[in-house]
Amino acid sequence: MSIFLHPQSKKLSITIVNTSEKHFTLPCIRSVYDQTKDTDFEIIVTDNNSQDGSVAALREQFPDVIIIENKKNAGFTEANNQSIVMSRGEYIFCLNPDCKVLDGAVDKMVKYMDAHPEAGILGSKLLNGDMTLQPSARNFLYTRSLLLQHLVPWKLLPHKWAGKYVLEYWEHNYVREVDWIIGASLMIRRECVEDIGLKDEKYFIFHEDNDWCWRAHKKGWKTHFLPDAEIIHYGSQTVKSIWGRKLTLEVYKAQHTFIRKNWGEWALFKHRGLLSILTVFRMIAAVSLRMLGKVDGEKYRESLEFYEEALKIQINPPGEAERLS
Repeated sequence: MSIFLHPQSKKLSITIVNTSEKHFTLPCIRSVYDQTKDTDFEIIVTDNNSQDGSVAALREQFPDVIIIENKKNAGFTEANNQSIVMSRGEYIFCLNPDCKVLDGAVDKMVKYMDAHPEAGILGSKLLNGDMTLQPSARNFLYTRSLLLQHLVPWKLLPHKWAGKYVLEYWEHNYVREVDWIIGASLMIRRECVEDIGLKDEKYFIFHEDNDWCWRAHKKGWKTHFLPDAEIIHYGSQTVKSIWGRKLTLEVYKAQHTFIRKNWGEWALFKHRGLLSILTVFRMIAAVSLRMLGKVDGEKYRESLEFYEEALKIQINPPGEAERLS
């Protein structure tokens, strides 16, 4: 039985989740229409009980957009799945509302997918609001990858070396296969969704994209990166400004969910142990810098509080970390 409620009748379905973000969502949709000229597409917006007049504004400005109205905030992943099952496209493009499409990026991605049937998933280049690179390709959470990322002083080495081993430090300047990509701008083949299933709703917000790419990888699909397709993603900076360091703590919890689900408790134990050791080293470094007078008292206290919270997440029994606030 198909995952989808409707048969394929479009080239592309663009899915957007909106939660009281019309200041982002409306310009995002406008950029899609302005910059997508060669593709037959539909836009499906799942609205998570917005209180800012989003639905009325969408209906007024974009009457062709399909709107799914939730009576509660279902979270990003569940809402995204609602749009996906309603979609009719050969490809589904999951686009964050805090994005702006540039220079025909969507058309470029569709053409690439047409030419590369082995690619189940495709990511675009993401840019910050100031047009600087926002790294979007990532390595799977293998122990080797974590060791390379955290123990090697990549900032002191040539970029080409860092990019070869740690995708987050790669310059994102050529087409290549990657492990996984951030889901702010992720295109997936309809056939791939039928093969691997919808996004896992155990992930409320983070690492659901990692999980999707991992499941595609296990089924033999490739995840590719296309640098010529450029999209501004404002939200990375916005989320950091709102969540601050808590963002990293939430990512840690989502990592635990991913590792436990896909690799088991032993892999999670090793992951927790490694990050606990790294956190202790960082705490020691923070204390040393304070003793040497290299950091002020307020910054030192903030750093120590963060490392203490991070350590709690790593050393608590499996399952407890996810319930920490």
